[in-house]
Amino acid sequence: MLLQDGFSITFYLGHSHHDITQQIEHALHVFQRSIVPASLRWYCDYEGDFHEINSAGRKFLEEEFRSPQFAHIQLADHVQGVGDYQFVYDGQWRENPNDPDASRLLSTVTFWLPTEFLESQGPLAVHELALNLSAGLPFTSGHAGLAFNAQFDLLGVDDLVHRERLRHPGIDVPDESASLHLENRVRGIHWMNFLGPPVLAELGGVDALRERLKSPGTTVQPLAEERAVIALGPEPDAGDTTRSPVLPAYRELARVLEPWMYFQGNSRPSTDPEAQRRWERRFLD
Repeated sequence: MLLQDGFSITFYLGHSHHDITQQIEHALHVFQRSIVPASLRWYCDYEGDFHEINSAGRKFLEEEFRSPQFAHIQLADHVQGVGDYQFVYDGQWRENPNDPDASRLLSTVTFWLPTEFLESQGPLAVHELALNLSAGLPFTSGHAGLAFNAQFDLLGVDDLVHRERLRHPGIDVPDESASLHLENRVRGIHWMNFLGPPVLAELGGVDALRERLKSPGTTVQPLAEERAVIALGPEPDAGDTTRSPVLPAYRELARVLEPWMYFQGNSRPSTDPEAQRRWERRFLD
């Protein structure tokens, strides 16, 4: 399976790996408990190869979590195509003296679920899981929603995703390079949209957001440490451009967040800039 729909939960953190190790490990434990009887039994090594976790694997993961500088940890429930359940963490070293842009980099953590989990447990359970994962994470921003779970490095997969994303704007296309350029901006519009400082403060806070977001079903919930989450309806919606209207609540939030939204621009020259622009502005134009 090279491409399937899934559900991703991602947080961007303006902190170095060594400052957030405990919070990331706690979130991983929360995730692992939530997906039982599934388990993350496979890990990815430095060469990009997956191995079933044994004593050597546990040592590898322990060393990675305890690294004083960078960390990359990828876990999956299986390695036949794309994993249904995944954990992907990139911890940055923002004090790196050899990188003049190091302080701009964001550490990133992503949790993947199959849509079957959403269907069996229900959107309320997934909503609560996303909130539980966010608790304790000093995120700058984050999001949770439907996404294409794919092996993007394989020939032809990008073309498949491009065709599908044009019809279903509510399904995200993951961008692993975003954390290198995102800084304090927001990456797109999703079912759940997590906002932290400084964007939430610049928007006027929770009350100001509630005044501007009038779509039925949209909720704005305050979180600890001057953060908030905006949910666009009781469940995620893939959208369908062959029908009308197309995700009006997503369009409303996009207009509110436009000044703070991240647009890829020329950060990935291998992509078609015009096609990427249309995709990123699909809720604005």
